[in-house]
Amino acid sequence: MRCALADCTADREFHPALKTSYSIQMFISIIALFFLKAIFFLTKTPGAFKIENVKKRQKGRFKLLMKPDVNRNNTCCFSGYRPEKLPWGSVEADDRCRRLKEKLYDVVYAVYASGIRHFVCGMALGCDMYFCETVLQLKEDHPDITLEAAMPSEDQAARWSEANRSRYFKLVGQCDIETYVSKRYTPDCMMRRNMYMVDKSSVLIAVFDGRLGGTMHTIGYADMNGLEIIQIKP
Repeated sequence: MRCALADCTADREFHPALKTSYSIQMFISIIALFFLKAIFFLTKTPGAFKIENVKKRQKGRFKLLMKPDVNRNNTCCFSGYRPEKLPWGSVEADDRCRRLKEKLYDVVYAVYASGIRHFVCGMALGCDMYFCETVLQLKEDHPDITLEAAMPSEDQAARWSEANRSRYFKLVGQCDIETYVSKRYTPDCMMRRNMYMVDKSSVLIAVFDGRLGGTMHTIGYADMNGLEIIQIKP
């Protein structure tokens, strides 16, 4: 039952009302997303998304596994800020970052307790990485969890630092499913990745405090599609 979520997130907003300071911006984002989805629907062709099989890495090779029972009702996706929008930047030793990770674990555990078993992560720097690591941590004690890496393109990490690339590939390697929206980067691949995650889910967890950007657009699209939205302020 989803009502358990409210009890486990007492100091956070559950289905938060749109704040006056950005309600107009959110409305514009929702309208833009509506027309964007209409365009995708009219132009979409089979194979518009490249969905990889369920797999695990073993010594550089993929071992195919039995496909998990994944449906929208038991799936949760995530959206959140990159380091440049976080008060502590990339300094994860900061107490504020530590507290955010603790809150994120509480929320992920709460949605798991409510029946969610499949989690989808966009694998960007910053909060996406925190979310992925949190799900993997929870999965150690709950092996019925499956984790999907939903990536905008195969070259997502091509321009990242060596340390960030190493972290990225290590996390992707631990995911049960790899999904690529595009083979190469395109101007709309990030938005399409976000829409894919929302279309597949019934719950969205978002690290968000009202600023314009991809997370605001994702929340607007999720709200338009009836998802449960759990907001955590950084």
